Amino acid sequence: MKMVKIIIFVALTVVFSGSIFAQSEDSLKTVVAQKGDGIYKILRENGYPASDYYDLFKELNAEKIGDDDSLIKGETYILQTIISEIEEIIEDTIQTDVLLADTIFKPENGFADTIIDNQLEGAVFFLISGHGGPDPGAVTKVNDKQISEDEYAYDITLRIARKIEEHSGTVHMIINDPNDGIREDELLDIDYDEYCYPEQDIPKNHNKRLIQRADAVNDIYLENKTPKYQRVIVIHLDSRSTGDNVDVFFYHFPGSTKGKETATALQQMFADKYAEFQPNRGYEGTVSSRNLLVIRKVLPPAVFIELGNIQNERDRKRFINPDNRQALAKWIVEGLIEDFKANQ
Repeated sequence: MKMVKIIIFVALTVVFSGSIFAQSEDSLKTVVAQKGDGIYKILRENGYPASDYYDLFKELNAEKIGDDDSLIKGETYILQTIISEIEEIIEDTIQTDVLLADTIFKPENGFADTIIDNQLEGAVFFLISGHGGPDPGAVTKVNDKQISEDEYAYDITLRIARKIEEHSGTVHMIINDPNDGIREDELLDIDYDEYCYPEQDIPKNHNKRLIQRADAVNDIYLENKTPKYQRVIVIHLDSRSTGDNVDVFFYHFPGSTKGKETATALQQMFADKYAEFQPNRGYEGTVSSRNLLVIRKVLPPAVFIELGNIQNERDRKRFINPDNRQALAKWIVEGLIEDFKANQ
């Protein structure tokens, strides 16, 4: 049995959930947005966990928030107020000794604290899905609906995280979305509310955005350098001409021996899987070095993975189909298991 605390929030002096609530002016907590403020920054600085409060903040201040969830300098925003707490006992039907490290790993996001085996016990992974926040990455239209790179990279990264957890590995999600778990839709809706660990607004500036996520990895790594096997996995989709069909390919930082070994293990796993399931297809995914900012700045060995060309119809089937997204995640984790075994 475990105790779960349910917190009920109400909007003050605004309409919320179809009702109008009144409250004295003294107890209404507000904040004035300053230059550079975003929702995550304001919530964090006022003691509210953004992963729980983000959506309610938007509802309370809907008329003052831009399409990309931006805030207006000098505008006054209402913060949530707790009016009551109800404690409810819920029977815990899942038996596990594993504590999920990040709040994103919740059953409603497609996760269950279930362990299959211990093949990755002692291994630590930092997972970075490309783009996010104000930057959707590459975009295209399918059936008159716009889709973006960051949504598919994030969904596949979550699936990788789940598979790692199932094999007893430790996962740190560097990019998180407060309300998007693993999704089974083909055409994923675009939003702009992703944040960088722990609860940082993602900058619009390209270099600042990449440095921020590299710094997030390094902050966690420096707190615990004991595990011998730690890897950074960066997930992206490519954007090329519509006729350019490419296989999954892998980058490592020049001179990184361990990064190259991990990339090679992943590439070999994909070659083996295609040979097994599509023997007449062939596979041309490559491993090469590239001086990319994130994999250059992070302290643990890193692999940068390009999953396919979002502009190419054939490549899109690789990640639009949720079963294929799951297969990509499964193959990547199986490759990581082989690499981990080799390094033990």
